[in-house]
Amino acid sequence: MKSIFVLVLLCIASWSVADSLVRDGEFTLSRGEVEYALAASPPQIRDSAKTDEASRYEFFVNLLVSKKVLSVMEALEEEDDPTTYYQFLFKRLEAARELDRQLFQNQLELPDFEALAIERYQVSKSEIALVPEVREASHILLLCTEDCAIGSEAENETIETLQALRDRIVIGDSFSDVATEFSQDPGSKKRGGRLSQGIARNAENVDQSVRDALFAMKQVGDISDIVRSRFGFHILRLESVIPSRERSFDEVRLALVAEIEKRFRQDAYREYLLTLAPKDGLEIDFEAFEDLVNSM
Repeated sequence: MKSIFVLVLLCIASWSVADSLVRDGEFTLSRGEVEYALAASPPQIRDSAKTDEASRYEFFVNLLVSKKVLSVMEALEEEDDPTTYYQFLFKRLEAARELDRQLFQNQLELPDFEALAIERYQVSKSEIALVPEVREASHILLLCTEDCAIGSEAENETIETLQALRDRIVIGDSFSDVATEFSQDPGSKKRGGRLSQGIARNAENVDQSVRDALFAMKQVGDISDIVRSRFGFHILRLESVIPSRERSFDEVRLALVAEIEKRFRQDAYREYLLTLAPKDGLEIDFEAFEDLVNSM
């Protein structure tokens, strides 16, 4: 293997095509191709190709084999294998669209979006800058779902049990100790009932009944009445209130500029594609098209 690799290197030195690094008959690998393939390879393959002769030879062989396979596919005619022919054709069309979009974006000249970002911030400040009040809470949950219809024995027993737990807390038992012992929420009970995230008034992932009860409490440390959700019955304790506030432009500038730039790029490429559309309509053989559709 090593002697073959040395022979390859000697051949490279004698070639007249300055840009070619590797040759196998009519197939070559240019400096640019090898550089791109190395850069796109996983780090372990790239490092092996740099330091190990056998790995480097294998790297070159794989690239050349891919180029030979590509030449075979490019020489394929429709009559040889219609399904494969059209699969290859449309995969190339799909790749061409994506690479064309990438090329367009790389060459697109971008204006300064700062002024537009400031204007967007000022016009839509209530939407962009307002950070709503968030309340942090602990809870004790007793599950009551499948057999827990309103007025059922299961519902009544669950409420009675939870009310007894609430009464214990009101007269002085530790909320976190009771939650750790009795709550059926496996995540929060390990934290003494503490929920992992704060809750905003419009948090759609939290039942409305829970949000209403949480935001009805007046002071940190308050204990809610029993609250029903889709999971069962809760009692809540208000742990902290993080007031609403207004973010400054500097806090949202990067996100605003990124949003405006993304929209600008999308609109610019869409307009570019419109310039490639037919200008004077298409000549369509509708009769042949109808025959084609009807035969499918």
